[in-house]
This record gives sequence, C-alpha cells and structure tokens, in this order.
Amino acid sequence: MKRLKIGLVGLMHPNFRGDKEAIYLRTAAGLKELSVQWDFDLYTVTAGIFNGDDARRFKKELESENLDLLLVHSVQFASGKIIEVLGELPVALGLWAIPETESSGTLPQNSWCGMNMNASILGEYLGKRVFKWFYGWPEEEWFQTRFRITVRALQAIKEMRHTRMAIIGGISDGFDNQYYDERRVYDRFQVRIDRQLEFSDLKHRALAYPSADVRPLLEELAGSACAIHPLAENALENTARVCKALLDMAGEAGYAALTINCWPKFRQELGMVACSAVGYLNHAGLITACEGDVYGLLSMFLLRQLSPDPTVLMDLVAFDEGDQSVQFWHCGVGSPRLAERGRLWLNPHCNPSFKPGQGMVEMAPVTEMVYRPEAATIARLTREGEKLFLLDGEFFNPEKPSYDGSRGWLRALRLAREPITARDLVNTILVQRMQHHYAVGLGDHSKEMLEIAAWLGITPLEKVPYQDYLQI
Repeated sequence: MKRLKIGLVGLMHPNFRGDKEAIYLRTAAGLKELSVQWDFDLYTVTAGIFNGDDARRFKKELESENLDLLLVHSVQFASGKIIEVLGELPVALGLWAIPETESSGTLPQNSWCGMNMNASILGEYLGKRVFKWFYGWPEEEWFQTRFRITVRALQAIKEMRHTRMAIIGGISDGFDNQYYDERRVYDRFQVRIDRQLEFSDLKHRALAYPSADVRPLLEELAGSACAIHPLAENALENTARVCKALLDMAGEAGYAALTINCWPKFRQELGMVACSAVGYLNHAGLITACEGDVYGLLSMFLLRQLSPDPTVLMDLVAFDEGDQSVQFWHCGVGSPRLAERGRLWLNPHCNPSFKPGQGMVEMAPVTEMVYRPEAATIARLTREGEKLFLLDGEFFNPEKPSYDGSRGWLRALRLAREPITARDLVNTILVQRMQHHYAVGLGDHSKEMLEIAAWLGITPLEKVPYQDYLQI
C-alpha cells in the first residue's frame, strides 16, 4: 500500500490573545495520534505562520515533502496573503478551524472566521481552488468523521495514480458502449492502460505450464465449491492455467488490475468460459474485469480500495416495484467472501455456445453465488470519467427467486445518497444512457466515492424522475 502523506501548518496572528502555541501543540498532537490509528504519515511545520513571507519560506519546505493533503489550520485569524501562497501548492487542500477557547470577553482566536476568509479567497480570488473544510478538535466526532472520509478517499486516489493496468484481447465484440480514450484515462487518473496484449499471449502461456505447476490452483478452485458439475470439473484445469497465466503476467509487468475479453475466444480456443477464473482472481486480490471494460475496471479498482472484500462487475437484470428492489447479476464470478454462508457452485454457463457441426454446446465453469445480506455500493465511471453513477443499498433475502449465476437483490436504494424508487432508477439509467456494467462492492462506501469524485473533478449523475413522455 502507498502511504498517504499529510502536511499540517498553523496560521496565527500576533494580536489575538489566545494561547496560540498551546493550541497548535494540542491539535498537532491529536493529529499525530490519528496518523498512527489510520496509518498515514504526518509532516508538521512546527513554527506558526504569521504572514506571506513566512508562507513563502515554508512553501519551499512543503514542496519537497510530496504531500497528498495540506491541512491549513486557522489557529487564529491570520493574513489572507498566507492562503494565497499556500494555495499555489499542487496538493489537495484542507481548511481547519477549532472552537473558541473562551465564550465571552475579547475574542481569543477568531478561528472559524479565519477559515471563512481563506475559503473565500480560494474561491473568489484564486479561481475556485478546491478545498475541504474541517471543524473541531482532533478527538471530536465531527472532525474525525469528516477527516476519516478524506483520508480514505485520498488513499484510494493515491493507490490508483501512476499504476499500470492492461486490457487483454480488446473489448468484447459488440460492446461498443465500453470504448475508452486511454489519453483521457491518464489525464484524469494518471493510469496507463496497456492494450498490446492479445488473447493468444494469454492462451500460449496458459497451455505451456506443466500440470504440476497448476495443480495447487486447481485444488484450490475445487475446494472452494460446495458442488461441482461434471462439465465444470472437466474445465477446471484450463481455468487454473488461465488463473496462473494472468497472475504471472500481472506480476511480471507490474499491472495493478486487468480486464479481459472473456468471450468468444475462451470458448472457441480453450473449450471453457472465463467466469470462474475472473471470480478467483478478484478473490485472490488481482482486480479483474470482464469483457474488456476499462471504465468498469477503474470503478472496481476504486471500490476495492475502500472495501475489504472483492469487487466484481455486474449487470442490472430485473427490478421489483413490489419491494422496491433491483437484481444485480453476472454469469458466475463469485467469491466465498461475498456469498451467503460462503457457498459457491461450479456449474455450466447459462448460455450455450454454437459450434459448427455440433450445434449448441454447454460450456463451463462459472462460479455461482447469492450475495450475503449486507450493505453494498454500486459505482460506474462514465462519460470518459467525467461522471459517476453511484448507487447504494442492501442485499437482502438470499431465498428470493433469482437467475442462475452470481446475483443478489438490492433494496433501500439511494442514488448519490438520495432515496430513489426502482422505477426512477431504471429511468435514470436509460435516460442517462448508462453502460450496462456496474462495479459492486460490499459495504456502504458512498461518502468516500462521492469525495473521490469531488477531488477528481467528477460530477455525480442525478436522478431523472420517471415520466410517461419522452425524456432526453
């Protein structure tokens, strides 16, 4: 994991009577405790900053620290020239104020007003410089709740930046809604997408392993399931070969994540489907998306930084207005860490393949599961990363009838944290022309995802309430 590095500076004024040094020592010590608890590095400028000259001197020091976030702590109301200098730093900015230490008499710090002025300078004078504000002592719940979201969001962004990901075999045939511009991916996320790998590179490597090299993986795949269909059992060795090949390719090239064109060549040339392999790889920690979906992969990657459990790509395939729920489904990319009671089934794919001279032929294996009851976050970066589709809710009732594959019914729906009905949701998806793939992660990470979007200049998609007339 890349360690987040946060800087702290204290803004002061000689004319305010509050004990500025004692206050700053207290807040710096409290932040140091949080850095240990939350596992980030803290760099503190120990001297107070009183004017623009101080700010310019310490700016050089801060530039050399390669910070991810600079907390500008208004210990007291201070000169606006300070934030004008610090606002030039190429780093995420946080503005921080604390309550007054006394409730009457001469104003001791004027801390909040100082933060107010700095916010206005950043917006009105420096051209809408992005910042997040914080209020309270480091041990207080309001400060910690708000700051914790920022730490997690910036950590996820840092993990993504300057990574390499790969698309193997291109985009699946006909999935033209998944086209991407690798230059725009890099501009916004600083992620390099390698696209030179073909299916043949994967196939030749997978088939070249001696059987002994893939046996441990084969046994692990078989041992994860509570039932194995004979067709799935016959395809398990090739599945293990594909898993090992992709793990080795990613390890050798330093890929943080992969998306693969999972059909039709797996069926045509290896006599298998890739679904169980994709499920296993995500379970093993290599973020892997189906069908050559780059923005689906990026969405999975961000969610995975927030969730302790694997993320997967799913389709929305059904909705129920009776209980206001929607069903997310995919062919079979299950993981025991996601499934109800950890139960998986290795089965044939729900859709047979046509083979000349043989007609329709069943293929395997897929890893079927039903999501365990738990909160979940569903995300999709869209419009070349300019927009974010963000849904959250809770998986419930694993016994509710559902389609074969990996699946779950989600209720208590919220779009960008605002309640939404099933009808308004499907209307929004269609009117907004959303791609049909959604990254799904267990846990409610909606606040962190919205903050990630804000730091990256991404706008959340808004609800389009259903109407009977044409909506465009």
